[in-house]
Amino acid sequence: MFRLIVKGGADKVTAANLTRLQRRLIVGVALSAAFLSVLTQFLLITAFPKIMDEFTVNSTEVQWLTTSYMLTIAVLIPITAYLIDKFPTRTIMMSAMFLFFTGSFICLIAPSFSILIAGRVIQGMGSGIMIPLMQTLLFLVYPKEKRGYAMGIAGLVINVAPAVGPPISGILIKYFEWRSLFFVTLPIAALILLMVFLFMRNITEQRTTQIDSLSIIFSTIGFGGLLFGFNKIQENGLTDVVTLVSMIAGAVALGLFAVRQFRLTTPILELRVLKVPVFALISFISILSFSLLISTETILPMYVQNAQQFSAYYGGLIVMPGALTLAVMSLLAGKLFDKYGGKMIAIIGFALLTVSTLSFHFILGLNTPFAITMVLFMVAMAGVAMINMPIMTSAINALPDHLIPHGTAVINTARQFGGSLGLTFIISFITMVGSGSETIVEPATYLTGVQNAFFVAFLFAVTGLVLSLFLERRKQPAESEG
Repeated sequence: MFRLIVKGGADKVTAANLTRLQRRLIVGVALSAAFLSVLTQFLLITAFPKIMDEFTVNSTEVQWLTTSYMLTIAVLIPITAYLIDKFPTRTIMMSAMFLFFTGSFICLIAPSFSILIAGRVIQGMGSGIMIPLMQTLLFLVYPKEKRGYAMGIAGLVINVAPAVGPPISGILIKYFEWRSLFFVTLPIAALILLMVFLFMRNITEQRTTQIDSLSIIFSTIGFGGLLFGFNKIQENGLTDVVTLVSMIAGAVALGLFAVRQFRLTTPILELRVLKVPVFALISFISILSFSLLISTETILPMYVQNAQQFSAYYGGLIVMPGALTLAVMSLLAGKLFDKYGGKMIAIIGFALLTVSTLSFHFILGLNTPFAITMVLFMVAMAGVAMINMPIMTSAINALPDHLIPHGTAVINTARQFGGSLGLTFIISFITMVGSGSETIVEPATYLTGVQNAFFVAFLFAVTGLVLSLFLERRKQPAESEG
């Protein structure tokens, strides 16, 4: 029996011929890998102070442990569609998990900060492949009328990571050294790698394709240069030579990358999917919602620690109820999408974000009760849940099946890249209050920066609300029968 399972994992099957057990195993393995990827993104933040002490780096330098991870994901996602077309599902998933495992091991034994950064980059390479691959698998193994439910499950599982990550990290850091975080994730990565070997099936179709080296160079310089430049603005300002050169080079390279994709017969990222109006609109809306998600989850722990002067443990605890709300509401939003379509629930989602971000702007103070901040964050995360997975499902459903890998790659690239820029832009309104100084900012001054940032977030939410009005009011076929 064991030998048959292993052999079957390597055989090509079609999504339509999967048994219920096979479908559940594939979905379970893919979601487990994606969960670990997202968990790792949030797990290290509370360890920053100890890492700063051990390697003698400042707050700007240590932030690159997160920035390098996100930057690598943004660079890798456009290549994922090519990889899915070129290689079997099982091979890609095992390669991604092996990269993640290797990166985690390097982080565990890192003797210097530069080696730790290198480990995070290798982790990011695995994550940049796993997340869009997971979404592609879900869209292939479920029919259209069930995709809202499938993405709801994905949201439930993946969005638990931001909820459990900071509290778990806070507890581990409190009693052990920061390397304990990788002692926990390393065996989990090894277990998932074994599960991929045993149970993953090759359900994606391989097509004749080839890698375009010039496109890879353009995309790496483009996405990497712009992200690096935007992050450098906070540190050195817009007039800094390195910042300007990075941003100009990134913008030019990104433009050349886009032009080249339209000219290639087999592009590595099929940007022609953006010619589908609903897909293009939803891609931009996704950038807004993802910016609001990661900026709110980033701002509140800093507000709790720097303005209200609570410990790092409470900084992690403040996001837990909201992140759990995001997870549970993602499942509900998926069911609502299958029944009503994406337009109405997206409008409701952005309305909740509009109310919550404006409330943060006016209500947050030095002595605001912890419970009020938690409740407002729960409202905000309920809004995000109503937007993220449902509208992504609407976008992908507008494409034919053979473009699904490219569609997921494009929309994930837009979310990761645009969301990172949005985060940098919103957070910059907090950084401004310190005038770029490394000295400690007074709590009242820091609070002003937080309030300013949330007003900018409010403008993002209003923009998303207006754009949601232009979504098509259309339900998926046979949703009442699903």
